[in-house]
Amino acid sequence: MPQPDEAKRRFEAKQSIKFRLGSIQTGERFQFDDFFLFRRGTTVGAAIPAGDRLPAIHNVHPGRSYSLDGDNAVPGEPGNFLVLSVDASETDLSDDVKQEDFADRILSFSRWENGAREALLRDPWGWAERIIEMTGNAAKEVRPYPYLAEVLLLNDLRAAGLVGDVATEYRGPDAGSHDFELASCSVECKAHLHAAPDKPGEITVSSQHQLARTGDKPLYLAYFAMEDTGDLTVEEAARAFGEPRAVLLEKLRKTGIEEGDFAWFRPYHLVCEPLVYEIDGSFPRITPKTFPDGKFPAGIVSLEYHVSLQNLPRCTLGDFVAALAAGSKPTFTT
Repeated sequence: MPQPDEAKRRFEAKQSIKFRLGSIQTGERFQFDDFFLFRRGTTVGAAIPAGDRLPAIHNVHPGRSYSLDGDNAVPGEPGNFLVLSVDASETDLSDDVKQEDFADRILSFSRWENGAREALLRDPWGWAERIIEMTGNAAKEVRPYPYLAEVLLLNDLRAAGLVGDVATEYRGPDAGSHDFELASCSVECKAHLHAAPDKPGEITVSSQHQLARTGDKPLYLAYFAMEDTGDLTVEEAARAFGEPRAVLLEKLRKTGIEEGDFAWFRPYHLVCEPLVYEIDGSFPRITPKTFPDGKFPAGIVSLEYHVSLQNLPRCTLGDFVAALAAGSKPTFTT
């Protein structure tokens, strides 16, 4: 329970914040204890000084209307800040209920007692995640594990000299039929959460062309079994990628993953070494030959189905990459 003096101080601070929210103009900023309330264009935000380092967080949404960002452009204040903001063109800050909610969020965001401020600056996306868990969030957060698997695979293929031009050969984020189009083969990458290491799960095939060959090139499936705890993140995989980093970041941006957002830091680990399968005549899949006259039924504009990987011939990703690098055909066994 808040003590009387603390409760009074919080009430007064909240009333003052609400008053400013209702009238603040672009270019203005007001100081409350050791944080600032400011407006820049339609952005109205509370800014906490972050020292010498700009917080690596971007466009995280701890609530329907709120955004959490690193920022170094607070009007009238030099330096780096962690900012909780709303867009005044989408949120009516003259509305008392919305003022009340934003003021409560700001007071929670700006707490500094008992080390809370240091914890916030050290792990801002963790703070936002706790807020979402408590209050819910209508904003969609990208689950990044399929793209983490793609970047991990990309790193291995590049290290083996099998990918030279990331822009043209890594096609997953570009809505290509396959995630990778190499000179010698095509590779589709799939990831699955919570699959037992000795019993590979199933994959979801999201189009009628995803398991179709590109010309005469062999087609392979790389399968990553993951769990959503651990220390593997898109941030770590992108850091290991090296150059051309800008090309990779632009690819990931197309999927909704921005550097510094939730998806960037969400942790996973591999349940086992990734496995590779050859998509040949014996692999279970739907093709035009499945249907009468060798054609997909008229009017079918999309197709999604599930394939079990149980008992299919496979090899480890390490053996697969080594064989391709040596110019050999990979060996698959059950």
